[in-house]
Amino acid sequence: MVQSPLCLPGKVLLVFKNNKVEKILLFPHPPFPLERLLEIPKNPLEKNFYLQIKNYFEKKRKFLDFPVIIKGSEFEKMVWEEVRKIPYGSTKTYGELAQKLGSSPRAIAQALKRNPLPIYIPCHRVVAKNGLGGFSAGIAWKTFLLNLEK
Repeated sequence: MVQSPLCLPGKVLLVFKNNKVEKILLFPHPPFPLERLLEIPKNPLEKNFYLQIKNYFEKKRKFLDFPVIIKGSEFEKMVWEEVRKIPYGSTKTYGELAQKLGSSPRAIAQALKRNPLPIYIPCHRVVAKNGLGGFSAGIAWKTFLLNLEK
């Protein structure tokens, strides 16, 4: 049986600053074959970042640990730090995070909406009490990432 190539629900772009990833942009586009996702850079640091992302999509890596620049308010950083603790293949609700952080589900959702590093800060793992909830890159990306981690 031949396995069909993995298709992402769009394109991925990493934005670098001072040899760190500053943003991960997920673009909602027509399906995009994984093998066309990345042109592996020659710079060893950038190559590490790209290979980690590629390996995540190939289910060979469950946690990204490359150097990043995280810009946001203290509250947003607190939410994002908590979201980084959600294990691969697991989910939490906005309400569960809100209760843990002494906030409201709406405030959690707003912080996640401003997440500059999706996948690295796996906000796709945060779902609504009765459904998927939102995702800044679109529901197709959220569904894809949750199914990838099953």
